[in-house]
Amino acid sequence: MRTLVYLLAGLAVAAAQSCKDDEILYYPDSQECDKYTQCKFGVVTEEYCPPGLLFNDKVTNGRYPCDYPIDVDCGSRSRTQPAVSSENCPNAWGYYGTGDRANCGYFFNCVDGQAFPFTCPEGLAFSSATYRCEWPDESPDCDSSAFLGFTCPEQQDPTQLLLYGHARLRSPRDCRQFFICVGPSPRLNHCELGQVFNEAANSCDEPENVAGCENYYPREELAAIRDRKEKQRIAAAKRQEDFEQLRQQLVRRN
Repeated sequence: MRTLVYLLAGLAVAAAQSCKDDEILYYPDSQECDKYTQCKFGVVTEEYCPPGLLFNDKVTNGRYPCDYPIDVDCGSRSRTQPAVSSENCPNAWGYYGTGDRANCGYFFNCVDGQAFPFTCPEGLAFSSATYRCEWPDESPDCDSSAFLGFTCPEQQDPTQLLLYGHARLRSPRDCRQFFICVGPSPRLNHCELGQVFNEAANSCDEPENVAGCENYYPREELAAIRDRKEKQRIAAAKRQEDFEQLRQQLVRRN
């Protein structure tokens, strides 16, 4: 540990002695992960990353060396400057969740202390481990059952587990929604437009085949959806037919 500190300190001293007019180089501080020495066109300065960002000692191409924490390995450089917090921003820069494990479907992109809210697609949750929207059970910031308002049963249908690897259960709130249970954790899924979930068949189906969901779609809307699907089906079949004719022509030429 002490040897590494001496080595990093030595790099900073070397930078001050050999900084050239035609180069841009960065050197890590020996203790602070957001501090670095910059050699830029013959001038050596000590710099700090903006609060919330960290110095990435893997940067070698002269680009700005401060990155988000998930992209930086600080190693033994464990210290950072104090956080500069504001409303919805634990620090001035970064991506942050709500802090509520039952309300994890959105997050904030904090830019110089200003919070910009973003909403995940329905059923997904923000993950501070990846800075992306993930399945709720894959986010360390989320309680999937509390977030989705659905609890998977302890005893699940063995036939479904054998066929699909998970249980499929209808949503008590919406005919088009259903949940798959990955172990004890629910994941929200949706049937395609024009269909609803049929629990008896464990699959999506036409509304008229599912008791209680016959009128889920307004009549005019359902007719328009089906008409659009039929036109798409006909167009896809025509493309396939044209492709097959072209393929046969090429075969005959050869």
